[in-house]
Amino acid sequence: MGSFLLLFFFFFIFPVSVQSQNTSFFFEGFNKDDNNLDLQLGALIMSNPERVLRLTNKLNNVIGRAFYNKPIQMIDKTSSPNAYSFSTSFVFEIVPPSSGSGGHGLAFLLAPSTQLPGAEPGHFLGILSDQTEGNPSNHIFLVEFDTVNGFNEGVDMQGNHVGIGLNRIFSNKSEPTSYYVNYTDHKEDFPLEGSGPIQAWIEYDGVQKVVNVTVSPINITKPVKPLMSLERDLTGILNETMYAGFSASTGNKSSSHYILGWSFQLNGMARPLNVSNLPKPPPREKILASSDGKTVALISSLCVVTVLLMGLLGYFLLHRREEDSEIEIPKGERGVLDSESDGGGCFGGGDEKQKLKKKKWVWGREREREKERDGCDE
Repeated sequence: MGSFLLLFFFFFIFPVSVQSQNTSFFFEGFNKDDNNLDLQLGALIMSNPERVLRLTNKLNNVIGRAFYNKPIQMIDKTSSPNAYSFSTSFVFEIVPPSSGSGGHGLAFLLAPSTQLPGAEPGHFLGILSDQTEGNPSNHIFLVEFDTVNGFNEGVDMQGNHVGIGLNRIFSNKSEPTSYYVNYTDHKEDFPLEGSGPIQAWIEYDGVQKVVNVTVSPINITKPVKPLMSLERDLTGILNETMYAGFSASTGNKSSSHYILGWSFQLNGMARPLNVSNLPKPPPREKILASSDGKTVALISSLCVVTVLLMGLLGYFLLHRREEDSEIEIPKGERGVLDSESDGGGCFGGGDEKQKLKKKKWVWGREREREKERDGCDE
């Protein structure tokens, strides 16, 4: 009986324990029927194009989150008091509006729950708020990809940066978005929004107690040197079980935030993503060139002016015809006008004038009468 229990422990209990310490998942694109994701608020998996996880669209002041819905055991105090190592890589794209800059960015996070009550949009990226910022009870680890300047009353003024936050959005360490070229110390800057898909790698070494963050455009092989490193023991930050996911938000400025692929591994290196297998987000709306904009504005203005002039001309002609029906004509001319119907031509003189109402006045007849008057004078 004792031998049977021992075999049961090794073949059933021990493998389950090992699996819990080596959680991994892998998404090269996302499926709508995948029940491993918890999509919240504005987040959804798109139908056109397919397999794209959209966290937010371009509406203002919205939040979108997506979590892997199974808890990950980050600390197992029965075996070690320290947080486990982990690594994750993902490909994302931030698409700004057709003109101007967008906002605000997205973040990868480990949180004790998928519910983040009171979280605010804008600079807080749908994770924290003024009330919870920096609170040790948050137990949140995050890496933010921020596109908007000005946080914490102007202290964090650098937009387009990557930052590591421990229980807060205001970064414990941040760097302008860039990557190290090959094995050199030369850094190449690039924008987080509007530059196409971007790949990020986040790795925590539970033995060395250091977080490494690397980022580059999708067409660049993973740089050898990380963008930044933060020496910090995450044991005091993380709970025993945590949820991994993403959060993005917009504010007064807005962009669409997409996740195209995601790989995660506990106690090991995340499986590399094959970028050729990833979906493509919707193309950015065509940006209207400034010269085209001026042309359109000029044409619109000319159309408005033309309509106004045509209206004024119509008004003038209408009132002119009404005035022509009541014209002052010398009294002696009445006979001529009346005789036109019986063929009369010349007229006698007369200085007294009076108003003669004539409902229909033909403009061409005035010139004919001038000729007739000239003939009579002779």
